[in-house]
Amino acid sequence: MSAITPESTSRTVTVDGVALRYHEAGTGPDVLLCIHGGAPGASGWGNFGSNLAELSEHARVLVVDLPGYGQSDAIELKGGKYAPYADLFAAMLTQLGIERATVVGLATGGAVAIAMALRHPACVERLALVSSAGGVPLFSTSPSEGQKAIRSYYGGEGPSREKMRAYLELMMFDKTLVTDELVEERYAESVAGGEERRAGAESAGVPAEPLWKDLGSIAVPTLIVWGTENRVQGFDNALFLLKQIPDAQLHLFKRTGLWVPYERGSQFNRLLLGFVADHAADAKDIA
Repeated sequence: MSAITPESTSRTVTVDGVALRYHEAGTGPDVLLCIHGGAPGASGWGNFGSNLAELSEHARVLVVDLPGYGQSDAIELKGGKYAPYADLFAAMLTQLGIERATVVGLATGGAVAIAMALRHPACVERLALVSSAGGVPLFSTSPSEGQKAIRSYYGGEGPSREKMRAYLELMMFDKTLVTDELVEERYAESVAGGEERRAGAESAGVPAEPLWKDLGSIAVPTLIVWGTENRVQGFDNALFLLKQIPDAQLHLFKRTGLWVPYERGSQFNRLLLGFVADHAADAKDIA
């Protein structure tokens, strides 16, 4: 097996004229489609690259760059903030010959995953929603301090390493994980591609669809994962998702912020793979 690196796993597929970059590793009947968050400097590899090697030992894993992030083409968001992404990724799965996938979404990626389950249920086998947008805060303030940091990143004097460090320290509980290398990587990604790239970021201000109204229509098993010290999406959002989604379970990590797959790497991987394996076994028993 070749080494799992950004270069060795990089792939590109063109869907409806839009070039989508993704990273792929692993084989097998279970497919994981991982969709990253929408903050400045985010990308597929940046959010899930540290999980890819372990996850790909047990499943075929696709880690995609949202349009306008990483190396995916930017698109005009028409008809909502999440639906255009959801439609593209559903078409991407079809084009790759994948009938159904477990869709793993982080933050904005979680809302895109929800939109896929609502708009394209035939292609979604399970959902894993990590620090997901798309719910409703029950008692935390809105906008949160993390959301304010995201929305102000490109404002004022523009992006900077100092702003990026401040955001990353908001996003993670363990501040020792906010290294100079991570700050530089995320900062460089946030300024790559000029204004066209930046238009895709959270600060673009595109109205979000009220996905929370339709959560009761989600028909697939759903794993909800959160950190209790999440200062971007408070864990009360997780409680709302748990209440509204019919077949859902919730796992809360203490001393953990928004970026659970990074802060809780191997624990997150085992939790996700166990969820997939359990429901795959249940499906075989029913069949």
